[in-house]
Amino acid sequence: MPPAGPGRRLRGAYFGWYMIVAATVANLVMGAGLVGSLAGVFLEPMTADLGWSRAEFIVSFTTGQFVTAATALVIGGYLDRRGGRRLMLVGTSITVVALLLTAEVRELWQWVLLRGVIQPIGLGMAGSLVVNVTLAKWFVRYRGRAIGIAACGFSLAGIIVPNTLTPVVDAYGWEAGWRVLAVAAALLIYPASLMMRRQPEDYGLRPDGRTDDTPGGSAAAERERFDYATSLTRREALGTGALWLLAVAFGTVGLMLLGLVTQAIPLLTDAGFSRPTAAAMLAVLTVPGLLSRPFWGVAAERVDPRRLAAAAFLGVGTGVLIIVLGARAQSLPIVALGFFAMGSGMAGYVPVQEIMWAGFFGRRHLGAVRSSAMPITVVLGALGPVLVASYYDRAGSYDGILVVISALVIANAALVFFARRPARRERGDGRAAAPGRGEGAGTAGGP
Repeated sequence: MPPAGPGRRLRGAYFGWYMIVAATVANLVMGAGLVGSLAGVFLEPMTADLGWSRAEFIVSFTTGQFVTAATALVIGGYLDRRGGRRLMLVGTSITVVALLLTAEVRELWQWVLLRGVIQPIGLGMAGSLVVNVTLAKWFVRYRGRAIGIAACGFSLAGIIVPNTLTPVVDAYGWEAGWRVLAVAAALLIYPASLMMRRQPEDYGLRPDGRTDDTPGGSAAAERERFDYATSLTRREALGTGALWLLAVAFGTVGLMLLGLVTQAIPLLTDAGFSRPTAAAMLAVLTVPGLLSRPFWGVAAERVDPRRLAAAAFLGVGTGVLIIVLGARAQSLPIVALGFFAMGSGMAGYVPVQEIMWAGFFGRRHLGAVRSSAMPITVVLGALGPVLVASYYDRAGSYDGILVVISALVIANAALVFFARRPARRERGDGRAAAPGRGEGAGTAGGP
C-alpha cells in the first residue's frame, strides 16, 4: 500500500498534474520573470538615475548567468537524491531578501553583488532546472505535454512582468518595482515550492499516473523501465558528443533570446516607439508561447524532437531579423510580425529542449546531467546581453550584432537536426530507487 501524502490520489488525480501547476508558477517568476523579462523595464530608469552605462547595467545579468550555472553544478546531484522542495524554499528566501535590498542600491558594486551574485543563487535553486527535471522524473509517456504546459509560465512572464511592472516603475520609481517583485515572489513561490516531490516511485506511484489496469500498461511499464535502467550518469553523458552539441546549440539560442529580450524596450524606444508600445511588443513575443507550448510538447511525444528543435531555431533567427528590419523602417506591423515569429520559435525552444535532454540521457540522473551542461548553455546565454549592450555603446545601434547572432542561430538549426542520440545500454540495475530517499517519502499527511 503506498504511503500517505502524494502517494494517494487526490480526488482521482495523479499528483504529478498538481506539480505542473506549481512548475508553471515557478517558471513564470523564477525561470523568466526575474531573468529576462524585467531587464528592459529597469534599464533606462536606473541608468538615468544612477549614471551608469547600459553595459554596466547589463553586466550584472551576465555575471548572474555564470553564478546560476555554478549553482546548478552544486545542486544537480542533490536534486536527483533528495528532490527540489528544500532547494526551492531556500532559494526563494535568498531571492526575496536580495530583491528587497536591490531597491536600496546606489553604487554599481552593490548592483553587481545583488543582481549578479545573490539573486542568481536563489534563482538557480528555485528556477527552471529544478522544476523541469522534477517533471521529467514524474512523466515519461506524457513528458512532452507536462513540460509544455509548465513552459507556459515563461510566456506568461513576458506578458505579465513588463506590462504590470512598467507602469509601477514609471509612476513610483524603480525602487518600488523591486519591492513589488519581492512581495510577488514570496507570495507565489513559497506555495509552489511546497508542491515539489523527487519522483513518483518514492510514493509507490509510477510515472504518468499509470496503474496495472491502465490501457497499454505493459508497454508503458517497459518504456519506463528501459528509460530508468539505461539512463546515463553525468560522467557517461560528458563522454558523448551529443551533450556538447546540444549544449552549444541551445546555448546559442539562449544568447539570442537574452540578448534581445533584456534590451527589447530600449531597442524600440531608440527607434521612436513609446515605452508602453515597446512593453506591448514583449507581450506579442509571448502570446505564441502561451497558445502553443502545450502543443509543442504533445508534438514532441509523436515527432522526432530534433526536427521540432530545428524549426524552433529557424523561428527565433528569422523573427529577430524581421524585428531589426521593422525597427529601422519604424513600422509597428513589421516589428509585431517579427516578435510573433520569434515568439513562435521560443514557444518550442523550452519544452523541446527539456524533452531532448531527458530522451537522450534518461531520467534517473537527469539533474546531474542537465546541471553539467548548464555552464555551457548559461555562459553562451550570458554573453548575449553584454555583447548586445557593448555593441550598442560603441556603435550606437543594435542592428549589426543582432543580425550576426541571428545567423548563428539559423546555422545551429542544422546542427541540432543532425544530432545523434547516445548509445544507451541496460546495466541490470533498472529498479526504481527505494522509497524514503526523496523529500517527504513515506511520511504521513497531505501533499
